[in-house]
Amino acid sequence: MKRRAQAALYSILVLAYLGFQLYFLTLRPGGSAENLAVIWAITGFASGGMIMMAIYASTLCLFRRVENASLYFALFCVGTGARFLVMEGSMTLMGLVPGITYGAALCIRYPAIGLSIIGIICFIFEIFAAPNHKKRLPYLNAVVAIVYALATVAVHNGVNTLTVNLPLLLLTVFVDAYCVFVVVTSRGLRENKLHLLYLASLLLYAVVSVFSALLTDWFPHLTVIANTVFVVAHIVLLSDHYARAITAVERTNEALEEKVAQRTAELLCANERLAEHNAALDGLNRMKTEFLRDMSHEMNSPLTVIATGIDFADMEIGRDGGDLAEARDALDTVREETQRLGRMVSGMVSLAAMNGIAENRKRVDFAALLESTAKAFRLPMEKHNNTLRVKIEPGLPDVFVEHDRFAQVMANLLVNAVDHTWDGQVFVTAEHGGSVITVQVSDTGDGIEPELLPAVLERGMSGKGGTDYELYICKTVVEAHGGTIKIESEPGKGTAVTFTVPVYGGQEAGHRL
Repeated sequence: MKRRAQAALYSILVLAYLGFQLYFLTLRPGGSAENLAVIWAITGFASGGMIMMAIYASTLCLFRRVENASLYFALFCVGTGARFLVMEGSMTLMGLVPGITYGAALCIRYPAIGLSIIGIICFIFEIFAAPNHKKRLPYLNAVVAIVYALATVAVHNGVNTLTVNLPLLLLTVFVDAYCVFVVVTSRGLRENKLHLLYLASLLLYAVVSVFSALLTDWFPHLTVIANTVFVVAHIVLLSDHYARAITAVERTNEALEEKVAQRTAELLCANERLAEHNAALDGLNRMKTEFLRDMSHEMNSPLTVIATGIDFADMEIGRDGGDLAEARDALDTVREETQRLGRMVSGMVSLAAMNGIAENRKRVDFAALLESTAKAFRLPMEKHNNTLRVKIEPGLPDVFVEHDRFAQVMANLLVNAVDHTWDGQVFVTAEHGGSVITVQVSDTGDGIEPELLPAVLERGMSGKGGTDYELYICKTVVEAHGGTIKIESEPGKGTAVTFTVPVYGGQEAGHRL
């Protein structure tokens, strides 16, 4: 609504100005003879307005060199403004500049008309013409310039103006018709309604030009009105052209900003992924360093024991009268250290793999997992004269865990119980309470010293004070699944390890550990 109101106000002002010109230049009683001062004032005002428009358009073209249409409009305004000052019936220039002769004024008139026509031709070809028409523009401008230059020379040499005006009239009819043809056949005429307004003003300009040339005594100043209408049409068309160009630039800038924002977001995501990748690499490098350091440190002691035991057994066996019982004891020690070394290496490798590889969790029947793991340890239990008792609450719900990890947890706890228990009992219990399942693995073995108990779940610690990773692996797996783990022990009475596992709650498969 605001744009419509502005357009309506603009139209009212233009029509009021044109009506003012029409009345004082053509319809006011008395004609040109009795209203010469008024006509001079109006044509002088119109001429000055044309000159100011030319200055504005040429300045715009100076700062925006791509605006060729503005330069052509400036040529038209300069020529038309000069033409208004030397029109037949008023010769305003003679009133404004005393002493100038009529012949000198006529010598200004024809170049001014030629300049305005060249401006119109260039403007129309710039806005409307197809490429095949633009090739003819230099030739058409050359013909107009030559004809009007010859007309100026002829008038200066005293040739009758009627004789000069006839070829000019024919040239004007041809140029106007060709310009109308270019506008009518242009694509813009079908795409932009303002081009129809320009076409109407061009037709008015052409008809008035021919009419004024043929009937100079009828409405001698009607050309001023037609030119004013034509100038308004130029202004409207240039404003629309400029607004469309600005809109196109704004849309291009918006598209570029969106693309830049998109690329920036992509780069940020890429940087985040790179940072995550670098962090993962740092973690892997750190784990590798820790693994190698731990391996180097922890393997030193059992390897020393193994080497010493082998040397001692070899010496006793090879020596005459050697004590074979001592050699057998040394070899038993070597076997135990070798087994411990194997468990230690297996635990360290398993821990490194667990930290570096995230496997898929899934819905698991936890009761079946506990039963199958306990069943696999009945034979080792019997070798130590131990009794394994399993008590699992009926209807135990499923859990959402990584199956192999928790099988390893149970295996580690049962191995730990077997290693510390002889001629005793090992218990595995599981019960459901709230949102978790509580599992306890307990034994009646030798227990853990109170000073070792607080650190027994830490990395590299064992219940005997040596090096081990089984309990630390159990802690890592349980806590990674959102559970808790604790250990209770009393020397000579046994050990109990209790951990919890959240029950299955409808999680999606594919969750990463």
